[in-house]
Amino acid sequence: MKARRSIGGKAIRVLAVSTYELGHQPLVLARLASIFKSVEIDYALCDNSVERRSFTNYQDFLLGNRLPPTHIVVSVPMHTATRLGNEIADRAREILGSSVEIIALGVYSKVAIASSDSYDAAVSSDDRDTILQTLGIDPGQASQRLAAAALPDRSTLPGLPSYAHLIADGEKQLVGYVETTVGCAHMCRHCPIPVVFHGRFKAIPAKDVLAQVDQLYQEGARHITFGDPDFLNGPAHSLKVARAMHKAHPDMTFDATVKVEHVLEHRDIWGELHKLGLRFIVSAFEHTSDHILAKLGKGHTRADIIEALGILHEKGIEVRPSLMPFTPWTDRHSLIDLVEFLFAHDLLESVDPVQLSIRLLVPLESLVLTETETKFGAWDPELLSFEWHSNDPQIDELQLEWTSVAEDSEAGKLNPIAAFGLMRETMYRLFDLPIPKLVTPPSCGNKPRLSESWFCCAEPTKLQLDHLR
Repeated sequence: MKARRSIGGKAIRVLAVSTYELGHQPLVLARLASIFKSVEIDYALCDNSVERRSFTNYQDFLLGNRLPPTHIVVSVPMHTATRLGNEIADRAREILGSSVEIIALGVYSKVAIASSDSYDAAVSSDDRDTILQTLGIDPGQASQRLAAAALPDRSTLPGLPSYAHLIADGEKQLVGYVETTVGCAHMCRHCPIPVVFHGRFKAIPAKDVLAQVDQLYQEGARHITFGDPDFLNGPAHSLKVARAMHKAHPDMTFDATVKVEHVLEHRDIWGELHKLGLRFIVSAFEHTSDHILAKLGKGHTRADIIEALGILHEKGIEVRPSLMPFTPWTDRHSLIDLVEFLFAHDLLESVDPVQLSIRLLVPLESLVLTETETKFGAWDPELLSFEWHSNDPQIDELQLEWTSVAEDSEAGKLNPIAAFGLMRETMYRLFDLPIPKLVTPPSCGNKPRLSESWFCCAEPTKLQLDHLR
C-alpha cells in the first residue's frame, strides 16, 4: 500500500459530507473524491440526504480503519444544505473537539461560518488548487497527478437509483447530473452566486462533460440534468455539448436551467434543442410583477414570460418555473396576479405548491442589500437571512397559510391541483374579496418533471427539513 499524504507527519484523513443537493447525486463530493484520490489522501464520502447516518458512525467510512477524520468538508451550496450542514458541523465539533478541522465548502460558505462557530475555514470554490491549499498541500507538488483527475469519481457514492428520477410518459428514468460551466454571467440580486463569481463563469471543456455523460450512461442514466445556474451562459458551448451527447447517446434526454431573457435572445435554437432531447427547462420566473422583477434584477418582464412560454411550447418544450411570491415589495395586487397567471397559463402541473409559499431570503453580502430604499432588520443566524416583514400583515399571514397548504400537499393529504385551488380561495378570503370564477379549468396532462423538486435559495418547509434530517 502506498504512503498516504501527511502534514507534519500527521496523516490526512478527510470526510466530505453533503446534506442536500436538490435530489441529485452530489457532484461536489465526486469532484473532491477525484482530487483526494489523485494525491493519495485517505478520504470518505457521505451523502447524508441518502445514507442518513448519525455522525457518531461517520468515522467508520474512513476506509474501514475507524480512525477519526483530521478534516471534515461540509458542502454548503445553498440555504437548505447550509442549515443542515451547520447541524453536522456543530455535532462534529462536539464529538471531536479541536482535533478536527471543519471546512465549509460552497457558495454559502461565508454564510455558514457566520452562523456557526464550529467551522475553521470557508472555501467558496472546489477547484483543485484551493482544496489542496486548504488541506496544507502544495498544489505544485501534486500537479502531475492532478492532470489525471479531471473526471469526478462517483464510485463510492450511492448509485443513481437513490436519487431523483425523471417522470415522463408514465415511466421513470434514472437521472445523471453534470455541469457545463462554473459560475454565472448574471447578477440577479437575490441569488448568492453573483456574490462569489461577480458575473463571471468558466466553461468546462466539452470533452470532460461528455466523458461524465458517458460515465453516467454506463450507470443507467437515460436523462441528464445540466445543473449550471444558466445553461446558456455560453450558448455555443451548450449547443456543442448537447449535439455531441445526442450523437453519442440518441436515447438520452435532458433538462436545463435557463433565464427568460435567454429564451428570447436565442429563440432560434429551441427547435434543435428539442430534437437533441431537451424535455423541459427550469426557469426562474420569480414573479409576474414588473416592479418586483426590477427590484430583483431579473432582466425580464411579465410580457417576456408570456412570450417565452409561447416560444417553448411551440417547440414542444415544457417549462417548470421557480417562484418567489413573498418579497418586501409584494402587495395584494401582485399576489393575485401571480396566482391567476398560473391558472390562466396552464402552469399548475409545472409548479409545486410549495413554490407559492417561498419567501425572499437575504443572506450575507446579498446584492438585495444594495436596494437602499428597502429597510431590512437584523441578521438571523438560524434563518441565515436578514429579517424583513411585509407592510401588509395579511400578506405575512397568507404566506403562513400557504405554507401549511403546501405541507399538506407534500404529505399527500392534497393533490397539487386541489392545493392550488385552496391557496387561491384562501388568498381571496384573507383579502376579503369575492372569488372570481375560473375561466379555464386546469388540464390534467403528464408534463415531464423530476421526482424531487428544486429548492435552491428558498427556506425549506418544516416537513422538508424534518425529512432531510
